[in-house]
Amino acid sequence: MPLLTPPTVPGVTAKPWGIPAILAGLALPLVLWGASLAITIAEGTAADLSNSEVITSLILTILILDGIFLAVPALFSLGRYRLGWEGLGFRGFDSGKFWMAVVAAAGAWGAVIVYGLVLVLIFGEGAAPEQDVEDLFSSKAVLPVVGVAVVLAAPLAEEVFFRGFVFTGLIRLLGVGGAIVASGLLFAMFHVTGPDSAGLIIPFTPIGMLFAWLYYKTGTIWTSIAAHLVFNLVSFILLAFVASIAL
Repeated sequence: MPLLTPPTVPGVTAKPWGIPAILAGLALPLVLWGASLAITIAEGTAADLSNSEVITSLILTILILDGIFLAVPALFSLGRYRLGWEGLGFRGFDSGKFWMAVVAAAGAWGAVIVYGLVLVLIFGEGAAPEQDVEDLFSSKAVLPVVGVAVVLAAPLAEEVFFRGFVFTGLIRLLGVGGAIVASGLLFAMFHVTGPDSAGLIIPFTPIGMLFAWLYYKTGTIWTSIAAHLVFNLVSFILLAFVASIAL
């Protein structure tokens, strides 16, 4: 079934997969995330990676983690339950609703900025949590691969998994509100890459909730993918610009 077929089912409904399927889908990503986190904590401040190591790591992330985030939902929606791509939210994108995606992206950035400012005002400079992304922007040679991983692959894979699969799979058990909160918390957890970024759970949980609400409100996952893409694109541009000044 084509991904861009016109919408035939209004809104977002609970899907037949539930907690067992979601736990099964989370098993391998959680193992990979936990192993990466444990290595980071054990090694402390890691040595700078070479360009080839950074590129290899990004390619593996796209192929393995993002691949799992896409394959597991497809296995259930297209395979076991025969719901097609529409079961994961791939309904026609109404260009008239694109402004909602832009506003959601701005709201997500607002949450990050406000959270960072509050921490700085209370605890002083350096209190805001940070992800360890220096190696990703240390060389112009790796930027194209970083762009593909961050701006294209991550929004698509994460929205399909956390919104199209996890959120809708939890609606039957938790209701829409509970599913929004739970899926947002899981989404935030996967953005913790080490002790210095643990605080990101606080702003990224409402960001994940916002993207889930956007999907639920518009009835198509394309809007949350667009919002996520715009949010990541702005982040990529800003970090690349800052890195270019530092180089």
